[in-house]
Amino acid sequence: MKMTSEIGRREFLQHSALASAALWLPQLKQDSPQGEYEIALGTWPHRIYKENDGVLDSASTESFVFNLLVKDQKNLAVDPLSARLEFYSAGEKVNIIEFSNKALEAIRSVSIATREPDKEDEVFDFRHYFSLPVNLNAERLVYELVLMQPGSRKLQTKLEIPLLRYQQTTKLIFPIKGKFFIGLGHDFNEPHSDGRSQHFAYDVLGTGPHWEITRNGGATNADFYSWGREVIAPADATVLYARNDVPDQTIPGTMNPKLYMNMPNPNLANPGNHVLLDHGNNEWSSLGHMQHGSVRVKTGDRVKQGEVLGLTGSAGDSQLPHLHYQFQMSGEPLYFADGLPSRFENVSFDLFGKPMKIAAPKRGILLEAH
Repeated sequence: MKMTSEIGRREFLQHSALASAALWLPQLKQDSPQGEYEIALGTWPHRIYKENDGVLDSASTESFVFNLLVKDQKNLAVDPLSARLEFYSAGEKVNIIEFSNKALEAIRSVSIATREPDKEDEVFDFRHYFSLPVNLNAERLVYELVLMQPGSRKLQTKLEIPLLRYQQTTKLIFPIKGKFFIGLGHDFNEPHSDGRSQHFAYDVLGTGPHWEITRNGGATNADFYSWGREVIAPADATVLYARNDVPDQTIPGTMNPKLYMNMPNPNLANPGNHVLLDHGNNEWSSLGHMQHGSVRVKTGDRVKQGEVLGLTGSAGDSQLPHLHYQFQMSGEPLYFADGLPSRFENVSFDLFGKPMKIAAPKRGILLEAH
């Protein structure tokens, strides 16, 4: 099966690996008794987008999260000693944050090298969360890292990181209608933010008339109000990829990986029955975990905003019936693209029976798409 009509899966993965490698920025070379160090720094995701912290109205702060990746092509031993982060606005230094060895060790991991299928080689990485005043207008971060070689020799390297505010081009409507809430998404302390393409993704749960999640305690998939909801195109698009053959998980609250890992192209079965839409303007939508056999479109189709794509289900890597939605930057489909913040035209927040429009849904809030 081809990921697109132009690029086969093998070529797709080879191209993605080259594109990822090109984004590493080599910083220094230094000889040591053990050999030559070739240290490079990079970020995960590759582009860092800030998102305003407001719910109903814009807040005075904006937040962003990323992993700083450290790579040495020869995998020689090296440890962090300290870091200095300088934030700039139009050339003016507006904030400084320093990390000690102990602080860096507290956030050190090897989380990106163990990911599949979009992993990148690394020695280690640091997970960073920041919330800054909007009016500070921090648009660039200079990350200076000091490392220690065996024998107490220091290496010093730096990386300049643009801090971006995304200006969405496509006018989106929410991909399901009626009452719902976000189970996971658009918060930087939940699993989606660990991925490149999923960095701003949503797990959407449809609800009943009083925002209840299940009937009868949720013993079966059909007891969930999410089950069988129509999934609609959030904007006009071309279908870049569609899959319809992945079985649904059978027992809510559990996930049997054999149901999708034994399928052809198992990495592409992970999101279950899913549709990838190209809206143009370098903006794509990915909609996953739809019911087995429910997807109504195929690769190459043109769809209109509001057109039914399929039904919500629990196929692939899913513990409960829900819709996974992510807005992402064009580049490489599915895994090998950076996620984008998304805003919608037709979502409201119910405050004591009085609907209030909300553009960027947040998790745990009672919402409705009209």
